[in-house]
Amino acid sequence: MGLPTVAIIGAGRVGEAVGALLREAGYPVRAVTARTLQAAQAAALTIGGTPDTDSSAAARGTDLVLVTVPDDVIESVVTAIAAEGGFGQGQIVAHMSGAHGLRVLAAAAQSGAHVGAIHPMQSFATATRATQDLPGSVFGFTADDGAREVLLAVVETLGGSAIDVADEARPIYHAAAVMASNGFVAVEDMATDLLVSAGFDERTARRALVPLVAGTALNIRRFGPKEALTGPVSRGDVDTVRAHMSALEAAPVFHRRAYQVLNAHATEMAEEVGAISSEAADELRDILGGEKA
Repeated sequence: MGLPTVAIIGAGRVGEAVGALLREAGYPVRAVTARTLQAAQAAALTIGGTPDTDSSAAARGTDLVLVTVPDDVIESVVTAIAAEGGFGQGQIVAHMSGAHGLRVLAAAAQSGAHVGAIHPMQSFATATRATQDLPGSVFGFTADDGAREVLLAVVETLGGSAIDVADEARPIYHAAAVMASNGFVAVEDMATDLLVSAGFDERTARRALVPLVAGTALNIRRFGPKEALTGPVSRGDVDTVRAHMSALEAAPVFHRRAYQVLNAHATEMAEEVGAISSEAADELRDILGGEKA
């Protein structure tokens, strides 16, 4: 048997990147849809296939339907396609959301399709970057038996590795991904603000933070989070943390709260690995307004 024919429903950054990589690997992309025909035509230049705004027509008769619309509309889009006869017996329908499991694909399953969810743990600023960054990513993988083999092959084609995530565990799995990526971006924005308040211009502040966070990420990769922890908490420098908290009195409330919460957790990490004494940990918790976990 040849590779399955593909329809991409939703030509955003991820949809366009996935479609381009599958096409490059020889998957016959038959159709691509977007909210406007102009957007679908632009995506088709990269992905191939027939551009359309009719998702039911695009899905009908294809072997594999990848739903890459925003998370909050997956269920309504799938339900509408099913109502218009877009899904059929033995077809495979998958979305690429991290937060949702198979429930949002219920209408496709009721139409006789096999269903799955394949979510790349990656951040995509543009479609071009997505195409470059997808290879090497871990995919949170949930699928019924009929979809499993084909979707595992898709993940492999995209250069990823699949890790099984139980359907009911997908929200907490996605929360972890959001903390690691979006939460990190928010922290870096707050750090930039603080450097600007210390006299940096914004461009210099961003430039100063890049090697710091890059080195930290490399240490996490090498040693794991607990062994990569450095800074005043890891050394039990109580007076330094006290000075930080005093300085942050003038900072925006979220900046101060973030410092408190993150360093309270760092205190638990440092105590757990024996980097600081229980006495130093208790003193840090008092300063940070936290309690022992």
